[in-house]
Amino acid sequence: MNSNQESATRWLGKRVVEAKGAYIAASAFTIISATSFVVFCWYLSGFAAAWVDKGVILPDRLLYASLFLTGRYVFAHFASQYNYNAGNIIVSKIKKRLYPLLLNNSQLDSTASALYVTRISDDLKPFYAFFIPYAVATGLVSSVLLIVCFWIEMWVGIILLISLLVIPMQMAVIGIGAEALHRKHTNLFLKYSAVFYNRLQTIAEIVNLDNFKAQYRFLSGKSKELSKATTSVMRVAFLSSTALELFVTIAIAAIAIYLGMSLLGIMPGASYGKGYDFGTALFLLTITPYFFFYLRKFVSAYHDRNRALASAELLIPILNQEVAPPLADIHEKINNFTINGLHFTYPDSPAKVLNNISLQLPVKGLVLVKGISGSGKSTLLKICTGSLFPQEGTVSVNGKDNQWSHRWLKENSSYMNQFPFIFDGTLRYNVFLGKETDQDSDYPKFLDKIIAKKKDGWQSELSHNGKQLSGGEKQLVTLARMMLHPKPVAILDEPTANLDSDTIDVILPQIVALSRERLVIVASHEKMFDAVADVTLNLNWGEQV
Repeated sequence: MNSNQESATRWLGKRVVEAKGAYIAASAFTIISATSFVVFCWYLSGFAAAWVDKGVILPDRLLYASLFLTGRYVFAHFASQYNYNAGNIIVSKIKKRLYPLLLNNSQLDSTASALYVTRISDDLKPFYAFFIPYAVATGLVSSVLLIVCFWIEMWVGIILLISLLVIPMQMAVIGIGAEALHRKHTNLFLKYSAVFYNRLQTIAEIVNLDNFKAQYRFLSGKSKELSKATTSVMRVAFLSSTALELFVTIAIAAIAIYLGMSLLGIMPGASYGKGYDFGTALFLLTITPYFFFYLRKFVSAYHDRNRALASAELLIPILNQEVAPPLADIHEKINNFTINGLHFTYPDSPAKVLNNISLQLPVKGLVLVKGISGSGKSTLLKICTGSLFPQEGTVSVNGKDNQWSHRWLKENSSYMNQFPFIFDGTLRYNVFLGKETDQDSDYPKFLDKIIAKKKDGWQSELSHNGKQLSGGEKQLVTLARMMLHPKPVAILDEPTANLDSDTIDVILPQIVALSRERLVIVASHEKMFDAVADVTLNLNWGEQV
């Protein structure tokens, strides 16, 4: 195991203490559940032995067995609930730390940031909700059952102890190769998910340019590569499960043969004749499969550990970033906004998206950024929101350096793109964001048309990114949100794209009114903004025209 893997393992282990209480409660319920099952097996084997040996039916033993079996499942349920809650607690704390770091990370766009958050939910949560609990349960339950078996019949305990030592060693050997496969799979997932998302966003342009077949071949190749990596991971998972079942079958068969021969007098055990009879043998044989119950779950969840290690290695560099202290003058009033000699290139891209852009922006007014798709409009807007950091040149607010200006813009700008985000919740929440206000008067009146169409008005429930609203209605809600939560700089990316003329007639005057109070930067290729713009910047493939 290399130092990076050790670091990831150590990092994952340190998070466990953040849900120590939940894990302790789960462990207690697991021990009680295992004890209940042992007592259930004792009563059940006694009932079966009396029936088979003496033809006597003891209903009280069967009743006690049923009660303890019920207790086993009830306590196991409580244990699983506490373990799942522990996973939620740890993951939520990691997300709480990660969100602000992703927001301030100038190297990751929103798609890459969303994929990182997905890795946490998909990879880290199963590790803390399943792998860690199953590892703990394996140790606890195995210890309880080994004590019982050694106390009753030493050789049964020895067989189970050997199995307990051999199976984890076998899993560790398989896991060495599995970790590398999971790391490759995770890297491909992050890389190609961003590629697929990009192609979905540009599907209209791909069709218009008659480039569909070429893109299909390109995506098909990437999909096959990702599928191949997934298949490799599944093969290792199948191999580990097969090896486990082989050892479990051998162990149970060995115990069954030994007990059978002991009862026949061929191979009497050390405790034979000292209370060791058919009922006792049946009891030992009954608890043996349960010995492997949590071990099976532990092995089946072993790939969750490998996935978590791969994801942790990606997250650790981000989580270890130093968070800059808050600026004392972060809310300083804007007096000057200048872009000078700006260049920008995305990582792993040979072409410059922006090349030598210079512009003096007004403190108030409407700045129009024009250009065809792919000319760099959205990239320039993301730099102006503080989402991307200028690589060359200066983007200066009030004459300050790039670092200060970048943080000021991130704090003091609002951004509306052509794909508005709608929260799951009521229409009222999406507009006011929990802000206490008089909803009968303190809102833009262009929302009246939406409210009138909804049966529940402000209390209309919205979900799945506002599928209950049309594209134009989403834009109006987002614009209202921007107006009710004002920032010194308002940035709008293609605010009228794909909207009908009636909605445009509503939105355009509101944008102009907004620009009378603050700086509004609009990226659009629509001619309607030409007449109302105070400053116009024309871009052509990243060049200032």
